[in-house]
This record gives sequence, structure tokens and C-alpha cells, in this order.
Amino acid sequence: MKKILLLIAVLFAAFTMNAQYVVEDHDGNEITDGMIVEFSDYGVPDGSLEYYVTNNGSEDMYMRIEFVSAVNANGDGFELCFGQCYIDLTVGQTVPPAPQFVIIPAGGITPEGNHFAATLPSTEIQDYNFRFYETDSEGNDIGSSLNFTYRYDPTLGVNDVNELDISVASTVIFNDMQVNAVEELNMEIYSLQGKLVNSQKINVGQQLINMSNLSSQMYIVKFSNDEGASKTIKVVKK
Repeated sequence: MKKILLLIAVLFAAFTMNAQYVVEDHDGNEITDGMIVEFSDYGVPDGSLEYYVTNNGSEDMYMRIEFVSAVNANGDGFELCFGQCYIDLTVGQTVPPAPQFVIIPAGGITPEGNHFAATLPSTEIQDYNFRFYETDSEGNDIGSSLNFTYRYDPTLGVNDVNELDISVASTVIFNDMQVNAVEELNMEIYSLQGKLVNSQKINVGQQLINMSNLSSQMYIVKFSNDEGASKTIKVVKK
């Protein structure tokens, strides 16, 4: 997994200057308004953004998260946990659903287990925009918003090719996919619907992977080693 924190555009004022709450990942990196958090992998835990929300105020705080928008995605397979876990989100959905909210006591911090995660493979860069916001005790939106983007970028894994030395003779497959590896690897083949259709070990050297039993369509092939380097390609089975 590779994770990158980026600021987009110029922030006119730092969110934390007047925020009653702070959002941080499990490494202690603060997630600020307008930030992009990028992942090269998907699923839980490899593609998970695990986070805490800290209430810096002197009174209990009520919060929800809104799924604001998406690019090259519609929320299918996306998992958001905030108090409870929800998957297959739709734009405009809140977690938890209104008028419910998560209560964070004064000076308190949310427990383990909350995360954002894209759980399905893709060949495109996908952006998911979310908004943390406060509510009153009746569940009404009172603002104090923090917007950030979770980005799943499978090309980040492709850029690790120098770490993961494997080649595929052709991305158009009739019966066998020919691969050549310089180290032992794990291989997973997924349909575009995210279903795992094949999983096996790849040995050192040139070998053929039998794909004759698969239907004619596009597949996503992921190679990975025990050190965490990975390479993802798409192939077409004829």
C-alpha cells in the first residue's frame, strides 16, 4: 500500500484554527479541509483509511459524514464505518443516516474500527469526496464542515514496477497468460465486478497461467510480493 497526503488549491484559512474537532489517521497525520488521501490498493485493510475524530471542546459533539460526490465511481463497493459500517454508498448518503449521529464526548476520541475503503478493483483513478460535519442534538446540520477526498489510484501500484519485476507477454489472452517473474509472487485475478476468479502462487521464471475456463471479458490481474510491492494490469480474455 502507498498513501500520499496532498493539499489541493490554496486554503484561505486553516481548518484547525477554529475547529472543535480534529480528524487524524492512525499514524497521527491530520486530515485537513481540501486534502486528498491516495491509496494504490483496495479492500480492507490494504486500502483502508483508518481514522480518529477528537473532540477538543468542553461539550459533547454530534457528528455525521456525508458522501458528497464521486468521479469514475458511484459508491458501489465503497465501505464507510463511523459508529457502524455501511457499504455500497450512494451520493448524498450520510453515515449514520439522518437524524442519527455519532456522539463524541467532551475531550473524547472515537474508538478503533472507523475507516474509509474502496473494496473493488478498478483500472481508473476514482475520487470519493466526503464531508465531516456537526449536528445539534436533534440531528440538524449546523455546519463546521471538513471536506476531503479519498482517492483510489491503481496506477500508483503500476509505478512500483522497479520493485516488482514481472512481465506479461500479452494482455490479450486466448487460453494461457504467459508471465515471467524474477521472484515468487502472489497472483489474484478479478472480474470487473470485483469477484475473485483465480488465486495462485507465481514461481520464478517463465510460466503459463491457464485462463481457458474464464469467460470472454476484461479482467484485472494483481501481482504482489511479501514486502508489499504490487503491480496491477488489465487483460482481455478472448
